[in-house]
Amino acid sequence: MSSKREIVINCGISHVSASIFSFDGSMLVLEKVGLHTLNFDYTQDTLWIDAVISGIQELCEELNLKGNARFIFPGSFLLTKTIRVPRVEKDKQDKIVGFELSQKMPFPLAELIWDYQIIDDDGVEQEILAFAVKPEVAESFCEKLVLLGLAPIQITPAPILDYNALRASGIGLDESETLVVNMGAKSTNLLFINPTGFLIRSIAVGGNALSQNLADRLGILFEKAEEVKKSYFSGQMALAPEDPNIQNIESCAQQFLARASQEITRSIVTYKRLKKGRAPERIFLAGRGALLRQLPEYISQSQQLSIDYLDPTKILNMGPNISPEMQSLIPFMLSEPVGLASSLFMEDETKKFAPALNLLPSSKISSLGFKKKKPLLYAACIIFSLLPLPQLIKSTGELEKLKTFHAREISTTEEMELDLSQKKKKHEKFLFTDRLADEVKNKNLPFVRKQETCWQINDLLNQLQGTLDHPEVKDTWFDNLTLVIEPTKGVRRVPQDSMEGAKNKIKLELSGRYLVRASEEELSASNEKKRDTLIDLNSQKQEALTAYLNGVSVVEKIDRKVFSIEGKGDLFGKYFTHFEYEITTNL
Repeated sequence: MSSKREIVINCGISHVSASIFSFDGSMLVLEKVGLHTLNFDYTQDTLWIDAVISGIQELCEELNLKGNARFIFPGSFLLTKTIRVPRVEKDKQDKIVGFELSQKMPFPLAELIWDYQIIDDDGVEQEILAFAVKPEVAESFCEKLVLLGLAPIQITPAPILDYNALRASGIGLDESETLVVNMGAKSTNLLFINPTGFLIRSIAVGGNALSQNLADRLGILFEKAEEVKKSYFSGQMALAPEDPNIQNIESCAQQFLARASQEITRSIVTYKRLKKGRAPERIFLAGRGALLRQLPEYISQSQQLSIDYLDPTKILNMGPNISPEMQSLIPFMLSEPVGLASSLFMEDETKKFAPALNLLPSSKISSLGFKKKKPLLYAACIIFSLLPLPQLIKSTGELEKLKTFHAREISTTEEMELDLSQKKKKHEKFLFTDRLADEVKNKNLPFVRKQETCWQINDLLNQLQGTLDHPEVKDTWFDNLTLVIEPTKGVRRVPQDSMEGAKNKIKLELSGRYLVRASEEELSASNEKKRDTLIDLNSQKQEALTAYLNGVSVVEKIDRKVFSIEGKGDLFGKYFTHFEYEITTNL
């Protein structure tokens, strides 16, 4: 299992979850996971960050979270814009996108932290999805996380992560149109996936809308209505058949389903207009809002499409610390974290994953790292300032200790000199043994070298024999193979049997013939065409044989090569060629 671990914290509107992922080489491993429901006034967006930080603090204590972490922000909390720009080179793309966004964003682009992703490319224009956040929001959030022992290294928007989760699951997305409906607390993200990319639309219908309807209908607080919704539709709370609240709850649910279906239908109509009639062929549900009873059936009937849940557990191996209760919730709460983890761990040779965007500036990452190290730097300064103190305390009695130490060292030196004289005598004996061993080794060295050369020659013969079944140099046989020692200047050539000059270069003289194999159709052609064909095939065979010999492990270089198609060879009569090689080896 991979030792690398990633902490992914999904900051939703109504809950925050923390997951620890690793990778076992084929699948993601979910080692730990925790969920905390946020309690705050959902109508006050300014309270969200404090509620999220409080939830993260509890998860840190529960799961013992420390170190680098990646954070997912909901799309409704970010500034989001979709624009179309001309398709240009990468170095010009950032400038064009920045210019177009500066015209669309409600704030100057220089005052925002922003990033973008190409979501569709038709070869002429590119559709760009951009996200932005105010620096003071990201910085305040990060500073609070550092106090909890977490070092944020990424803040990424949630809407595009379902795309990566679907890609990692292996579901075919390149041939058909697919719609992912991720129903959250405040809004619902609609992810339209097509063979050229994807498109994201957000509708202002979420689980909180149902809770508010229940609160108005039943005359209770929003928090109580949220509890009733979760308990009733999850089956944890059962009401008597005659209870009048059942009709109110079911009525609110039907209104919510009708409104959600109506908004989804409008978005599909808009998508069909943009894509010139193409419409989704299947729908996947995601998010905790998808737990609402009858939601899949209602949407399936209203859209006349097959529908299924987006189940990220198909690409997950559950760790032993995941409780059964949490395992039942994971399919509805971890699609975005699994999408982010997939892009971090899994190989992306086809570039199929959408790159994870980062709304955390690098300068802020550096400053956060420095602030995290400040306590250690202060402690180090204090320790260094105290280092001279023990020395000053000990200086008063140091002289007396040195005198005692000096007397003890003199006594020890006398004992060591006596021991040294005895060891010198032993050392002389050891030197004699060492010299004797060297002489024996030197006498045996020629035999060792000759043994190594014999094994190399055996390997050479095995590799030359490989021409029998090599597809490019088969039909080759060798008539003569001679090994000779390269003679020095003024000295006659040394025969093969005399291998005493082991440090001299050894030459390999190799000769033989190979068959030039042509098809019956080529051989039945006219003489001139047949001759050209045989010459071409012969040249190919020469190059293949030379390349093969160059690849033999003992071959250092080929000094000379001669090919004969007449005389010793008879290319045009029997279609074989004679060859001779003179090769310098590294034997």
